Amino acid sequence: MLKVERNTAYDVKDIFEKREFTHNGYTLRYRLYVPKNYDCGEMYPMMVFLHGAGERGADNTLQLKEAIQKMFDDPTSPVYDAIVIAPQCPEDTKWVLTDWDKVNYSIADTPESTHLETLCMVMDEIAGYYNVDEDRVYVTGISMGGFGTWDMLSRHGARFAAGMPVCGGGDPSYAKLLARIPIRTFHGSWDPAVPVEGTRKMFAAIKKAGGELIDYTELDRWQHGIWDHVYSTRENIDWMFSQSRKERRIKAEKAAKVKKIAAGTIAGAALSIAVALLVGKKKKK
Repeated sequence: MLKVERNTAYDVKDIFEKREFTHNGYTLRYRLYVPKNYDCGEMYPMMVFLHGAGERGADNTLQLKEAIQKMFDDPTSPVYDAIVIAPQCPEDTKWVLTDWDKVNYSIADTPESTHLETLCMVMDEIAGYYNVDEDRVYVTGISMGGFGTWDMLSRHGARFAAGMPVCGGGDPSYAKLLARIPIRTFHGSWDPAVPVEGTRKMFAAIKKAGGELIDYTELDRWQHGIWDHVYSTRENIDWMFSQSRKERRIKAEKAAKVKKIAAGTIAGAALSIAVALLVGKKKKK
């Protein structure tokens, strides 16, 4: 990969191309960032960013207003070497069709929004055209986009290497599935817009399901707009881009192998005991 040394950060409005994708009469507007040093011989991670309620519209610009610039403020950030998709949700609708005040909801009772369904098609199209490392695909979002992040991880968890929902909410009944995915989530303890209980419930449910890959940071006395802090913390960005489905598969395969060996050892020991008992009975006769 051609390495590019940057001394200054780019303005996201200048480096994200405007695009549209239409399916069954619905058009999803989105912005796409492809590294300037893109090399057809290399594989690239892909990240999806879901904006909040204040950036809805049809201008294909507002979704870059909040938060995402913070990831690009550090010119050495790994985000510069990733393919990034930033879709825009139309006005008067949501990424997830649920009331925010309720925070937690049932996926079984909530159909997937056309926006997220179409976004998955966009991801497939981008991955079919560019060299996307399918083991390093990530999703993150703020507020309304935090709900969208939880929703995508729940409905399409097999796609993602990791997720980072910020002040959102999801369906706790999907905890067993979510326990397999590395997740970092954040919420302000005094959030007046999206109750913090939503993230607390998701965290508690995933931990109860045996989740060891979930990490929750509750910002004490912070309110709703915590995303600048989250995304300007370089360690969070480094963590996300370091996650890989391949590494999880290797660990899972090793664990399965150890389990199989242990089961075989136990079975062998049980057989030895059974044989010894049988021999003992014959001697007594």
